Amino acid sequence: MERAIRVLQAGLGGFGRGWASIVRDAGGVELVAVVDPADEAREWAVAELGMGQERVFGSLAEALSEIQCDAVLVITPPVTHREAVLEALGAGCHVLVEKPLATTIGDARELIVAAERANRLLVVSQNYRFRPPARAAREVIAGGALGELVAIRGRFARDTRTLWPPDNFRYAMRHPVVLDMSIHHADLLRMLTGRNVARVEARSWRAPDSPYVHDPEVVALMELDDGIPAVYEASWAARDEETSWNADWEVIGELGRLRWSGGREDPFAGEVVLEEWGRRPRLLPLPDLPAIDRAGSLRAFLDAIAGGAPPETPAADNIHSLAIVLACVRSIETGVPVELSDLLVSTGAE
Repeated sequence: MERAIRVLQAGLGGFGRGWASIVRDAGGVELVAVVDPADEAREWAVAELGMGQERVFGSLAEALSEIQCDAVLVITPPVTHREAVLEALGAGCHVLVEKPLATTIGDARELIVAAERANRLLVVSQNYRFRPPARAAREVIAGGALGELVAIRGRFARDTRTLWPPDNFRYAMRHPVVLDMSIHHADLLRMLTGRNVARVEARSWRAPDSPYVHDPEVVALMELDDGIPAVYEASWAARDEETSWNADWEVIGELGRLRWSGGREDPFAGEVVLEEWGRRPRLLPLPDLPAIDRAGSLRAFLDAIAGGAPPETPAADNIHSLAIVLACVRSIETGVPVELSDLLVSTGAE
């Protein structure tokens, strides 16, 4: 019987607690220690996870010095990702880090190089990829049912004006929907099309009847690396019909179009419809995945450590999803289109 992969988790905020439960319940893995600087979070780990005091730490450096592990799961605020990932790689551990990989392309590239030098996996959790509708849509497009792609549309709309407590950080952050949400959709765009984005022009605007200090609405015109246009809209102050958190997607090809919509209440559901030109649209079956969402991200990571298939979202690939988001921000702030090569070339990214 193979030994369970030993995982240390850094970060036990609200999202981190969900992750800890996923790791605890996953097969073939042992949650050997947790890290969080907050007393209340560490007390939660003892009470709810049943962790012994000797396996609960206030700092990642302390935990890595006392606990043997194979991998580190980084679920800390994005501004801390660089330091936490470098510490974990320096200790000889594989790393699964929550999106976004980093807050700058320079930091992302530094982490990629560090992982290469350490000969360890550095994988970004892009959990929206591991949802049945996303897999169904990608399979149809990759299989050539649409022929050559012509254009892509993505629309995301949720009314979050009262979703979070009044002091939630999102209401005060700059570019809230772009920096905190659009990384999911940028990565889905790349997953669905199998292409990177070459050029972005974006604009954002205020929602006067909302608590957002900065712009929670954005539209972007993107050009994929083979010239295909993609239009993306996102709103966190939607007044019209809401979409799923996955967004609504339309992919148009020479032979037909694919529409992915629905799933407003359940993002793991939704409808994927294939309309081949001249034929009636048909609803496609959704696959039965062995692990979905974050559990799917974790399973892919663990399988790669164990010598299985390479993960879909290694940092060296995921930097291109991060670049889309940062290009949107730059275009909004400068008012001009942004070539993604300008963001990537100075850091050596391929």
